[in-house]
Amino acid sequence: MYYRLKEDIDLRGWELLPYAAVDHKKGNVNFFDKETFDALLLCEGKIDLDLPMIPQRVRDKVAKLAEQNIVEPCKSGDSISDSQKYRRYDNRFMRSVQWSVTGCCNCKCRHCYINGADNRYGEISHEDAMKIARELGECGVLTCSITGGEALVRRDFWDIIDCLLDGGIAISQIYSNGLLVDAHVLDELDRRGIRPEFNMSFDGVGHHDWLRGIDGAEKAVRRAFELCMDRGFPTGAEMCLWKENYPSLRESINYLDSVGCHSIKLNPVGDTGAWHEGGYAKTHGISTEECFRIYYDYLDAFYEDLPQMVVHLGGFFMADGRYPDVYRLPAIHKVKNPEKACLCAHARGTMYISAEGRALTCMPLSNMDAFQQAYPKVQEIGVKECLKDSLYLKLINTRADKVIAHNNKCRECEWRDVCLGGCRAAAMLSHPDDILAPDESTCKFFSDGWVEKITKRVHILRPQAECMELH
Repeated sequence: MYYRLKEDIDLRGWELLPYAAVDHKKGNVNFFDKETFDALLLCEGKIDLDLPMIPQRVRDKVAKLAEQNIVEPCKSGDSISDSQKYRRYDNRFMRSVQWSVTGCCNCKCRHCYINGADNRYGEISHEDAMKIARELGECGVLTCSITGGEALVRRDFWDIIDCLLDGGIAISQIYSNGLLVDAHVLDELDRRGIRPEFNMSFDGVGHHDWLRGIDGAEKAVRRAFELCMDRGFPTGAEMCLWKENYPSLRESINYLDSVGCHSIKLNPVGDTGAWHEGGYAKTHGISTEECFRIYYDYLDAFYEDLPQMVVHLGGFFMADGRYPDVYRLPAIHKVKNPEKACLCAHARGTMYISAEGRALTCMPLSNMDAFQQAYPKVQEIGVKECLKDSLYLKLINTRADKVIAHNNKCRECEWRDVCLGGCRAAAMLSHPDDILAPDESTCKFFSDGWVEKITKRVHILRPQAECMELH
């Protein structure tokens, strides 16, 4: 019996993770031990695995790989392509990148992290953007999501997309305010054979224009959602909550459901960037306690409406109305060795590149100048160096035990092994100079008993529903 890799599977490896099979269409990756990977290397359509010299344990491993849809039976000589053959990258593994290709924007958002309307961070040159895009492929990055500012205002947007695609990188998402999402943009993506998700901001029925700072923004983004639905492009949404718009939460989610949106993530407006500089928190902001109460009150509506989408009430509750018998409490982290877990699981798998090219854990840190300016500019040191020996790599490899040891509050907390200190960006909102500080909002989630409150309420609303983290 001859076997070969399935045509979408490539053999790859990185420092510390040398044996992997990558589904380059889906962006999935499976890591293996050396013995299993050696069996995988035999699946090139050239070797009869029924030969007596092939040990039974090797045939068993190949059979298991076939069950996992990684290899398939073939005829003798049905070899794999050159691109599928093993390639090892001389850097640490990074699954994906979120890249702010520009700091410019065509909105005047009152809450912008990076003050895009004022072009505070600008954008890197065309040459530097092409350099980064090429090097991401050369380092084995699997997927890239494009954001801004407003990504579509960048003149060489399509050059960047093409360079990433040429490097074998899948475009997973395009974050946008929707103003420039039109038939031409969708045609260009179709021409390239890709359909990334358009993740668009939607800040409440009747309230969107105020936060975006321009008239007609809500009409424009509604048109964009409806156009994507008509053309078969997936969409997601993010919604910020403040004092005036939270009563529209249920109506807004149900509208997004009606236009085929796949997911929505909600967060209160953080007191940073333009929101902080404008002093809006005092008159329009909501406290952590108020936000949790808003989320909690929405649970009744969620289980009554069951929107056919993922609803993520930031750090509080997450569920998919299509599968209502399962829900998640995102603040709870279930890991085998809590203290040795990375301080941010998301950041260890996704690099954020800011508008000025800095390698950071996430976008909210990009306007914290005193902190972020110490981190490397990717166009200057190169992607490989970022993923080999840099301050950025040291940060994302920092373990949760450093956070716990740094804070008496964490060391004495009964939830420390599932909280792991919370979100680093959220922590720095309260402690701007301390990346290891406790996340005060997550602290309140646990200390104020929200785990018990949520589980009891969901049990009343949907008795058969189970929490994945507590199951």
